[in-house]
Amino acid sequence: MIRSEPTGKGKVYSVCELTKQIKLHLEKEYFNVWVAGEISNLKQPSSGHVYFTLKDQSSQLPAVMFRSSRRLLKFQPEDGMAVVARGNVTVYEPRGAYQLLVEWMEPRGKGALQAAFEQLKEKLDKEGLFAHERKKPLPLLPQRIGIVTSPTGAAVRDICRILHRRFPNLEIVLYPAQVQGDLAAAEIAKGVLVLNRLGGFDALIVGRGGGSLEDLWPFNEESVARAIAASEIPVISAVGHEVDYTIADFVADVRAPTPSAAAEIVVSRKDAFEERVNWLGKRVGQATRQRMLTLKNEVNRLGEHKAFLAVRHSIEMAAQRLDDAHYRATATIERRVLAFRSELDTASRRLEAVRIDRQMSESRTKLRYLDSRLFAVQKAYLATAHQKLGRSAAQLEALSPLAVLGRGYSLAWDDKGVLIRVASQVQTGAPLRLTLHRGELDCRVERTRSDKRMKTTS
Repeated sequence: MIRSEPTGKGKVYSVCELTKQIKLHLEKEYFNVWVAGEISNLKQPSSGHVYFTLKDQSSQLPAVMFRSSRRLLKFQPEDGMAVVARGNVTVYEPRGAYQLLVEWMEPRGKGALQAAFEQLKEKLDKEGLFAHERKKPLPLLPQRIGIVTSPTGAAVRDICRILHRRFPNLEIVLYPAQVQGDLAAAEIAKGVLVLNRLGGFDALIVGRGGGSLEDLWPFNEESVARAIAASEIPVISAVGHEVDYTIADFVADVRAPTPSAAAEIVVSRKDAFEERVNWLGKRVGQATRQRMLTLKNEVNRLGEHKAFLAVRHSIEMAAQRLDDAHYRATATIERRVLAFRSELDTASRRLEAVRIDRQMSESRTKLRYLDSRLFAVQKAYLATAHQKLGRSAAQLEALSPLAVLGRGYSLAWDDKGVLIRVASQVQTGAPLRLTLHRGELDCRVERTRSDKRMKTTS
């Protein structure tokens, strides 16, 4: 192949040679540089690499971030996000275009961790993981508590000390997990999952002591948040100090400001619980006494009703007649006894006068006979009186309006309290009060018929 040599001085480069020379120059001159700009044309294929353009008001720069660097980011890049990127300027030889090979990137104006925190918080909030309706209540008297934290930290010592002081017989199971570092989030999430699979726990405490945002970051990881949200056991989040908030705090059923506070929340003081039980006992007693008083007043009120007064009057009259009969029978018996005694005295005096032993013996026999007759007469009289009283009570019960009312009938009274027996007693439009088996109805007469039922409206 014949090629013509160019005229004049200078070296002739091939495209590949010139591209490589430019690439070497750029990579040497612009190594480990920081570039500020706005992300646009963001592409994230399944390979895990990120392709985008950094732009400002007048220029744009293609950029790529490979998967090995992308996995170190704590936030999700988005179109329109202002960022500061650190990397090397290089040339993509197949297209002869220069680009920024990004090794690190963070949102401009705020830290990457803070941006990641807000992104994840917004995402989980939209999914409803922070909703109050899904929060599970803590048990009143827990018997078994699970703890997911570091076995060597001060947090677990504070938690165990408070739990044993308040309830010495409480069972505590610790799942040892790292609470700081790259592996911490996976271990915390696994601890929550393992304790749920074991079962038998009344509550879980997940947390650690205080620290920087970086130290507390495992509790802001999505894996930990979803493990807490999926827990069937109520979870108390106890991360850092009172001013520290993590994603775990929002997802957990209860947020404790400190690990010590978590222990105080999960078990109330025993004396406070006993005081509560005593207070509830007093409330029950007061409610019972008040209920009995109300029922007593209701019984008294019903007992004063006209329908009951009529029956009670009949019963009282029958009782009075029984008392009168009893008094008369007693008086008759007493008179007969006195008469017998008088006769006995007379007979005794006669016996004493004539001193006839035989007559005295006959008189004693007669006296015993008369005494037995008197007892028999008294017993028969009282039995007859009781039979009469029973028949009277049965008649009263049969005539009682309550028995009739219980079979579905009612009593009608006019506005003066007079019992209505026939329709002609009332006029159209007259008010009536109907007494039922239970309760009363105030009614008004619409029309009357001599041989048919009255139609009333209540």
